[in-house]
Amino acid sequence: MSDASTPQILACLGPEGSFSHLLTQMRFPTAQVQLMASIGEVFDFIRSHEEALGIVPIENSSGGFIVDTVDRLVDERCGLNILEELTLDVKLALLGRKGVEVKTIHSHAMPFFHGDEWLKANYPEAKRIVEASTAKAAEKAATLECAAAIGPRQNAERHALDILHFPIAGEVPNITQFFLLGHKANAVSTANNRTALVVELPDRAGSLCRFLTPLSDSAINMKRLESRPIRGQPNKYRFYIEIEGSPAESTVQAALEQTRADGAVIRSVGSYPAGRRFES
Repeated sequence: MSDASTPQILACLGPEGSFSHLLTQMRFPTAQVQLMASIGEVFDFIRSHEEALGIVPIENSSGGFIVDTVDRLVDERCGLNILEELTLDVKLALLGRKGVEVKTIHSHAMPFFHGDEWLKANYPEAKRIVEASTAKAAEKAATLECAAAIGPRQNAERHALDILHFPIAGEVPNITQFFLLGHKANAVSTANNRTALVVELPDRAGSLCRFLTPLSDSAINMKRLESRPIRGQPNKYRFYIEIEGSPAESTVQAALEQTRADGAVIRSVGSYPAGRRFES
């Protein structure tokens, strides 16, 4: 189980009404929240405030990895630990004004991608305008004539808009997963059954295969794998890897020690629970 309790201060990606903000309020309804303009600013804020926690997105089921988060985690200067993985079942709404023709639809790129077929079938003539966030899209739609926005239904009340349709493409699973980050790592426990690793491998043929083989032989399931370039070292890469299991388990410990003996350099960025789920 995560050691996280309600923090004195909590940072997340803004603006107000974004899915990150919504998830943060659901997880810590009484926390003081600092809204940041970028994922990098969330990391920087946590690093400069020892008592702070932060929530950042890591992956969307439609769009894939959030590269900004991965790059910060693999950076050797990161210094933070993953405390929890949180899942948000994303339900999208079309927000606008009832009885008004919709000529433009505003949203972030990911909702447009997820709802592409629905939009083609229901609003084929509407112009799609990509905004920096779903929150900014609702704000923009509220100020323009014949405009609508796609985003959380909660933004309807915030911007005095009507819910024209909910959910959009609801039959297609659409989840975004987030990490709760902090300075102090969770206690070593089998309850923290997901482990994130940053791995550097020898530059030789088959090195990734040789790293994965002890994990496979020990029936350790890999959940995520991403390679990222090492800053200042052209054509050199670090791997971000998540596995099911905890260093509290002897099989996990033994497999990782075997990979280290074969030349892998491994840094843990946390073992944590991954089962908490919310719905927008």
